[in-house]
Amino acid sequence: IGFCEYTQAFSDYQVDGDLLLTLVNESLRDDLKMNNGITRKRFLRELGRLKETADYQSCDPTKLDSWLKELGHEFCQHSYSMLKGGADRCVLRWLTDEQLQRDCGIDNGIHRMKIIEASKKLSQYPMTPVCMIPGIDPAKTLDCFISYRRATGSQLASLLKVHLQVRGFSVFLDIEKLRAGKFDDNLLNSVRNARNFILVLTPNSLDRCEVVAAIEGGCNIIPVMDNFQWPLPETLPDDMRPVCFFNGIR
Repeated sequence: IGFCEYTQAFSDYQVDGDLLLTLVNESLRDDLKMNNGITRKRFLRELGRLKETADYQSCDPTKLDSWLKELGHEFCQHSYSMLKGGADRCVLRWLTDEQLQRDCGIDNGIHRMKIIEASKKLSQYPMTPVCMIPGIDPAKTLDCFISYRRATGSQLASLLKVHLQVRGFSVFLDIEKLRAGKFDDNLLNSVRNARNFILVLTPNSLDRCEVVAAIEGGCNIIPVMDNFQWPLPETLPDDMRPVCFFNGIR
């Protein structure tokens, strides 16, 4: 899209897919040294298009993005910031103008006004459980689940997520830490519900729980290797060994 000269700056500051979606004019100017104002406007225009076309299904169980799309395609650029701010369709009717601006990062006052006016029509579903809101299917299927080791694979995983989403795939990427001492059953359910299990392999990154869930769930497993050496199959637990025989990408 014509911003190759800033590739090194993005790499130096480790701007991954999630950080990319949160960039604003000030961070482009002050942190990434994109000094030309017209260039920043062009970049933010392309970023807005990315936000509008991204698929948030994996982190949007109440289909907030679909609701925003009903207001107008341009409102989808706010989906990510609203979801990151903790908003969903169940709480929309209680959101204030200040919260939309401060917590959800929506600077456009007209957009905030239209969101608030439209949210009043949701009053017939106050605090309704997600599975009971009309039009929401609790048994949705993911296109891709991305498994990665945070310490070494988060940047590659985030970039894969963005590339897949702009091509229309729904992607689950766990970006929050799991509760200490307990593996999240919801995470394993997401693995089982995914058609494709993308295994980002960096040093010491094989996770038995996720891999076994993908094998047992019949996922199409796609290893993506980055400086990774496969262990001998016989050194792995029996239920993990099949992963060694899937075709992968380096």
